[in-house]
Amino acid sequence: MTVMQFLSTDILSDILEKDNYHFSNLLDSASTLEESLEQSIGKLQQAFIAGKTKWVVTYSGGKDSTLLAVLAGEIVRRRLWWSPKAVHVVYSDTLQEIPQMHNVAMKFLAHIQELNHGGVPITAHVVHPDWSQTFWVLVLGKGYPVPHRRFWWCTERLKVNPVKKVLKELGHEDDVAILTGVRFGESDRRDGKMKRAVSYCVGQGECGQSLEYHGALAPIAHWKTCHVWDFLALYAPAWGWPTMDVVNLYGDAPVRFGCWTCTLVERDRALETVMAKDGNGYLRELARFRQRLVNISNDPSMRVLRPDGKPGKLKTGVRRMLLSELLELQAKIGIQLIRPEEVQAIQELWENDPKGDSYS
Repeated sequence: MTVMQFLSTDILSDILEKDNYHFSNLLDSASTLEESLEQSIGKLQQAFIAGKTKWVVTYSGGKDSTLLAVLAGEIVRRRLWWSPKAVHVVYSDTLQEIPQMHNVAMKFLAHIQELNHGGVPITAHVVHPDWSQTFWVLVLGKGYPVPHRRFWWCTERLKVNPVKKVLKELGHEDDVAILTGVRFGESDRRDGKMKRAVSYCVGQGECGQSLEYHGALAPIAHWKTCHVWDFLALYAPAWGWPTMDVVNLYGDAPVRFGCWTCTLVERDRALETVMAKDGNGYLRELARFRQRLVNISNDPSMRVLRPDGKPGKLKTGVRRMLLSELLELQAKIGIQLIRPEEVQAIQELWENDPKGDSYS
């Protein structure tokens, strides 16, 4: 099939006209993009038939969650007999996102709101941590060392808890399906967990495999990476979705969307990829500050010793110094890195801390 034939064919419509979908083994990647689409659509229809008439897409701004949001959005936009009553796309903004990646995500969410205003029952939700639980408040206000493998405190506070809150508001009941864009092949550790999560649904007859990852349905788990890119670069734009922004942002690099302050990766290829683009060299300042956070957290002289002699929280003077440097960096590059609400919360913690640089 030529590119022109590809673009002139609405393959999704052809697949949606089917009454029954073929389910291959979820542990195997589909050989064609068409097979990937058919299997994902079948999984979503299966969820609807099982009573999941409200879908919540956990959206990060990356390629996989973008694909999933487009797929759910197209199903609800086309008003099928099994279209959900509502689709909610939830973006957990950690307030630490790489600026360019954050801009792409917000543009995508703005498109969703345009669909909503046009009468399509799809809604974008942007959530962020409580001001008492942001990265800067915990590091600079309370003195947490930056996250590391033995003290991985960030994900739950910055991403998971805000999403839980909006799920509670939406009514996380029996009619809700939470959809995640996890796929096989992203990492060996995740693949192992996903393989253990595959289950089979047997009722009146065999209805195929289902896969839940941390309680969420993973309808694109079997997609090959090349199929993801073809979908985002060719199909989705033809339906009006602004997915070329994601394609252009990634380029050919295997990057992740996430926090510019992430200290859980030895080499931040995401930030490096964005920095390499014209006009983004100033982001090297972010990379240098991130490394400074790591160096300070790893320096025992910068931390208060616990009663057992082990390094504990960052010293108050160190935190004051870092806040000053962060505000200077923010003014220098002209991008908001810390919110006024966070600065206020940090200063209140300093003023109301009776222990200061001790644990007694």
